[in-house]
Amino acid sequence: MTRYAVAPPPPSEPGDHPPTGAVNRYVSELARWRLRREHELRALDELTRAHDDRDALEHDLTHSMTLYHAIAQRHDLLLATWESGHTGEAGDPQLDEDQRGWVGQLVWGVLEMPDGDAQALALPLPDALRLSDALAASLRGRIGADEDDIPMAERVQDAQAYLDGVRERVEEREGEPDEDLQQRLGALQEGLDALRERDDDSALPDLAGVIGALAAMDREVIVSRASSAHDRADREQAVAERDHLLARGEAVRALAEKVLNAVNPAPRLGIPDVEALGEVPQEEGPDLDAYVSNLERVARALEQAHSTYAAALAEYADLADRAERLASTLAGCGAPTSVDLAGMLTAAKECLHTRPADVRRAAALVAAQEAYLGELRTGS
Repeated sequence: MTRYAVAPPPPSEPGDHPPTGAVNRYVSELARWRLRREHELRALDELTRAHDDRDALEHDLTHSMTLYHAIAQRHDLLLATWESGHTGEAGDPQLDEDQRGWVGQLVWGVLEMPDGDAQALALPLPDALRLSDALAASLRGRIGADEDDIPMAERVQDAQAYLDGVRERVEEREGEPDEDLQQRLGALQEGLDALRERDDDSALPDLAGVIGALAAMDREVIVSRASSAHDRADREQAVAERDHLLARGEAVRALAEKVLNAVNPAPRLGIPDVEALGEVPQEEGPDLDAYVSNLERVARALEQAHSTYAAALAEYADLADRAERLASTLAGCGAPTSVDLAGMLTAAKECLHTRPADVRRAAALVAAQEAYLGELRTGS
């Protein structure tokens, strides 16, 4: 049993509408995965900075963090969609047929690269989670930070299952077989076979290297597959992209409503309506090309709205965390009589706990307390 984050299984297969109960479990399990992976990456970042092989490790760490943030953004949309359901008899949200379809699209549609080229990521959520787990395992092994008490034979067996999965995805690629990928897979298989003879922790860095190389190849194959589908710009691909954007649009609207109810002032952006584009043209040609271009513009606008509303919630969460840290500091040292820091903290928390929260006043109160405490520490 590992102590590290492990991706939850998806709530449905591609194209299916997941049951409400499965969505509930998935959103909750993904929230736990997200929290644990964030802590893991922070720890790995600290260890990498002091590591002798820092330069070689930083690329994979940066990729891991970028992947994590894309997954977190998609979880935000899933959570917003889940919370938008009507309340059932047990008090939990219940999703209608359309909402369950949107969840399926959010799970299996490609993620968006935060502040970058969407096609540079091009991974469905389950693939992104699998890659994140593999990259984190590789980094832990290379840094020497893996604290799992798992026998080497079991670790090699898990790596073999991952290699077999990558080989299957390579063989499913369209077109002529890629000899370079086949040769790289063969070399990784040989390396894994050699590790079967070593039953001690000294083999962990070498195993981590194999897993890291597999993760890079896995991503290469998945991105190539998604990019090829995108470049075809045929009607089937356009229909799939339209369906995905419909789901994203509904999720961003739910997120916007959540923000408007949670904070004041709140951003107010127009969220494009994908249905306003009409149906996908039946025939390939200039009309379909123009339609695909319009879909790309809608995708960029949705990403902008998503980032803006998510940033508003992140600002609120940061203020709440800072207020809690101030409460811990004041409890430990006591507030000076010259300034009523405790009263200011109470006022800040009241601002944050009202709906919608007065984030401007809360931010000013928190910043003033932090500045005053900083001066006290400097003067002591």
